[in-house]
Amino acid sequence: MSESNFKKFLELLRPIEEFNDDNIPAPPDYSDINNWAATPDINGQQFCVPNDSFVANKNNSVDVFYIHPTGFFEKKWNSDMDKTRSAYERTEIMLANQASAFNESCNIYAPEYRQATYYSFFDREGNGQQALDLAYKDVENAFDYFIENLNKDKPFIIASHSQGALHAQKLINRRLNNSTIRNRFICAYIVGYIIPEKYYQDLFPNIKRSNKFNDTDCIISWSTVVEGFERNREKTLFWKPDGWSVELMSQKIVSTNPFSWENDSEWYEDHNNKSVINKAQNYDFNDRFRPEHTGIEKSIGLTRLQEFAVAINNESGLIEAKGPLIENIKKMKFFNGDLHSFDIMLFWGSLRQNIKDRIDAFNN
Repeated sequence: MSESNFKKFLELLRPIEEFNDDNIPAPPDYSDINNWAATPDINGQQFCVPNDSFVANKNNSVDVFYIHPTGFFEKKWNSDMDKTRSAYERTEIMLANQASAFNESCNIYAPEYRQATYYSFFDREGNGQQALDLAYKDVENAFDYFIENLNKDKPFIIASHSQGALHAQKLINRRLNNSTIRNRFICAYIVGYIIPEKYYQDLFPNIKRSNKFNDTDCIISWSTVVEGFERNREKTLFWKPDGWSVELMSQKIVSTNPFSWENDSEWYEDHNNKSVINKAQNYDFNDRFRPEHTGIEKSIGLTRLQEFAVAINNESGLIEAKGPLIENIKKMKFFNGDLHSFDIMLFWGSLRQNIKDRIDAFNN
């Protein structure tokens, strides 16, 4: 999509009114299972596997608290969590595409929350920040309920993507630094939202960056693009303990290679990895303006092509990808070189194994 067309797209999403505390959706009660997108008791998309050679378990010794990405594209600042709307359908798709990587080793808990609309990240008048603050309140409340009532003192992982990753950064800063629950914290996968290197210590003063495949009590982060791609979105909102700022997308970010699980700039392949794709008949994954849930059955499968390699760009920290699978993705409608939507799907099998490796290291 060209820059001019993208600006037109954003204008179509701009909320009609300013953010107003008197006109926000009612807060969710997380003691009600209906306000969760996934728990072990909800037979949902989080249990998807691409074929019968993979196993999804329901009674694991480890939990994952998964914070889903943006699926809300309406002209309001925050979602009302209506399960008949398309935003919830996109959450279900993300459970299949992303959270399912954890379903062999972890019990998956994913709150539905009053997510901020996509336009929030481009707003510079304070409305987007307020919408994201509201969304974060729900995530924090859900996490507190999870720890106090659902987790039962089990080890846990935090996993997140995009808007969910932004909330995860804030959650870890507020709930895990110097916390009594740190002894049960295995790691956090904060994927698809920038963590500028210069702010890492401010955000996570007591939690290290992952340096190898079996590190624990650590942060793992990456954002994926095609080799040589430069993001043309100049700036984005970023939260720090002293408040919001607008940050350059081009600055060096924290990154771990999701094939090698190291931080060098070498190119790596993983021939044991399995990339997945969401499958659904007569469903347009590019349709951002459809308001209602379609009810169409969806599943995940393995991509026809699997071969590709990735490396960390030394200047940007972005994960760059090249190879036959990437060339195939480049042929997709509206694709511009940013692999943000594929951040977890590309590495589904490698991530699935890494979760097991880190759990084993934690237990030993």
